[in-house]
Amino acid sequence: MDSAKSSFSLILPLVPTNFLSSGDGEIMNRPAEDGSSDVIFLRQPFKYFGRTYNQIFVNNNGYLTFTEPLSAYTPFLDSPRDIIAPLCTRIDNRHSGSISYREDTSTAVLAHVTAAVKQCFPNIPFAATTAFVATWDSVPYYNGGGVVTFQVVLAYNVHRSFILIYYGDIAETEQPWQAGYNTVDSASSFTIPAASVPELSSSSNINVTACWSFHVDGSPKPLPFGNGERVKPRLDNGSSEAITLQQPFKFFGRTHNQTFVSILVVVVLI
Repeated sequence: MDSAKSSFSLILPLVPTNFLSSGDGEIMNRPAEDGSSDVIFLRQPFKYFGRTYNQIFVNNNGYLTFTEPLSAYTPFLDSPRDIIAPLCTRIDNRHSGSISYREDTSTAVLAHVTAAVKQCFPNIPFAATTAFVATWDSVPYYNGGGVVTFQVVLAYNVHRSFILIYYGDIAETEQPWQAGYNTVDSASSFTIPAASVPELSSSSNINVTACWSFHVDGSPKPLPFGNGERVKPRLDNGSSEAITLQQPFKFFGRTHNQTFVSILVVVVLI
């Protein structure tokens, strides 16, 4: 593979504070119009909405794919493939900028991404065992007029998978663009709602400017705490008091007006 490891000064000279900085094993994509990395074999498989992938591709035009490299530059999140697109548009690394990636299992990076995920999803138990990091640093648009800087991190273990997207400076462009993710059947899909591409650098779904985070392994998500939440006392083999239901609950032909929540994870209906 015609690629090389690069130093911190080459990869991220003006890295935004929320980005992961360059690390050991950083690999640069070759300068190429509408190019891609070679196939990247993952040391730990990545779960993506019920499918498991052992490989990934970093495509120059701002997106990740799993089954094949792609040269497409027109936004196509609704196409029949699994795709993660922090910024899908036509960008060109032949004259300046860099596109790099690595799979990272260092203690510092795993602690960082675990903390980032827990901040966004406090009700989901998670500890990252692998992080895949891809960075587009100061890469110009194909038609000129400015550069883009962004990073996508896949934070995952054998059970859970998350995407973290970080945006740096994103210049305005008249080119078509799109940001988000999609699945092969479009059953799970999200498009970041920004009216203009520079807005990516000031938007968020986690109340952290220029940061987006998504839970993408496809496993059920616990419901967040709500109004009227009650906490059971700390008792051995205990149970809640009778909980009167606001609306009767039908259970296989019988109707119940109250329930009990047992510490042994048994719900009793009466």
